[in-house]
Amino acid sequence: MKILINNEEIVCNYDFTIEEELKNVSSVVLSNVYPKSWELTKDYTNNYYHPNIYSKVIIYDDNENKIFTGVVANSGEISLNPRDPHYCDLEIVDYTTFLSESKTLDFVIANKTIQQAIEMIINEISEYGFALGNVNLESANDLMGSYSTLDKTAYDVFNYISDITGCRWFTRPVGDTVYLDFYDASSLPSGSPIEYTKEYWETNNIDDISYSYNSYDYRNRQVMTADKVLATSTQREVISIPSNADSFLTGYEIGNIVSITTNGVESSFATNNDKDIGVIADYYYTSGNNTITSNETMGTGALIIIEYYPMVKGREVITNQEEIMRVANSTGTSGKIARYEKRSDTTDSGELQKIGSSYLKYKGVPSIQLTISCESFNWELGQQVHFNAPIEDLNTDYLVKKISINYIATINKIFYTYTLDSSFNEETEINYFDNQRYKKEGNIEEGSYIDRNIDIESMAQIIFYDTELIEV
Repeated sequence: MKILINNEEIVCNYDFTIEEELKNVSSVVLSNVYPKSWELTKDYTNNYYHPNIYSKVIIYDDNENKIFTGVVANSGEISLNPRDPHYCDLEIVDYTTFLSESKTLDFVIANKTIQQAIEMIINEISEYGFALGNVNLESANDLMGSYSTLDKTAYDVFNYISDITGCRWFTRPVGDTVYLDFYDASSLPSGSPIEYTKEYWETNNIDDISYSYNSYDYRNRQVMTADKVLATSTQREVISIPSNADSFLTGYEIGNIVSITTNGVESSFATNNDKDIGVIADYYYTSGNNTITSNETMGTGALIIIEYYPMVKGREVITNQEEIMRVANSTGTSGKIARYEKRSDTTDSGELQKIGSSYLKYKGVPSIQLTISCESFNWELGQQVHFNAPIEDLNTDYLVKKISINYIATINKIFYTYTLDSSFNEETEINYFDNQRYKKEGNIEEGSYIDRNIDIESMAQIIFYDTELIEV
């Protein structure tokens, strides 16, 4: 092994493990680290070594292949005893950490396809070495609802896109560049299948395979709520102006206006954002607000009829009836295992449905985890691997979720441990201090303009074969 920190070769004479996980930061802890140049003088007590945080780190294997690139996150355990060597211990993380550390965003994604939205976010963080990798999504050209990135990180936005599309996304480092790949679960790259034969174990240097069942985060009923979503039907109001006025209020906050008539005559309307760029109309409004202003003072007794899509509280319930019946028959109960989530990052009822359906698709079945220990590199993160297992319950496809690369210094040898998940659930927090999943407060400021020119039908036109959609 060869390790460089800020282009200086260092020595680490202890075992270490590189932990790689989908959507998480790959990391490694090095102990007793010091510059290789010290070995020329053998003066370990008069020199001190403590690289600054975010110093660049590269680890090569014995064939000069680059197997890890990252930065110093923490250092410590440096002895000040004048009789002891002044080595240090280092925690190294890869560049994935910049997905949530680099910058927070502050713009609205509107009238963009899924592909365009992904490209917008990657462009924002490209200066940190991120680039667009493989995009294999059936929904790549679908329009997504207007979405505010205010105070969110790239990691947050990619998770949101994953929720509404059901896609799996992960990072793929190549040299100094970290590529972001997006795949439908059905189109993930395939790894070599696992065979349960003596010949396979010998050929692939398999030391052990074990499995476990896990009900963590399982649910067969998902309830999604939001304080504000765009209603699926219009509201019609008749408003009489009691006196000369230049504005009036609607009964609900406005999402989109369909039509306005004044004393029986059709009137024009536009957003306040359009007004700011010179669009002339009879009336102006702001999405998410219930105030409409007139271009000129309305006379007393003016009769206004307005039809619009209001913003209302939303609640979507999605169930997996097959799983409910299985649990009911087994336990003698109703069988419903429910999870509730309140979302503040979407105002689109259709996207609430998609998110809830995505949860059930990947968390609505018990998770089987395979752990494989071997002495050769067999799979990559994000690959889909089939296990031709001797037990029917295990005979299915798995997602390569985690890889541990274990370096044993005493024998100068590398061992690999793979963690594979049958539920294809790779959700995890990228850094312990991130609330990540979804901000507790709304991310659209009062009075801000959100373009909403996309009509959402009352029923989602996406079918998940193992789920039943119920509207409440």
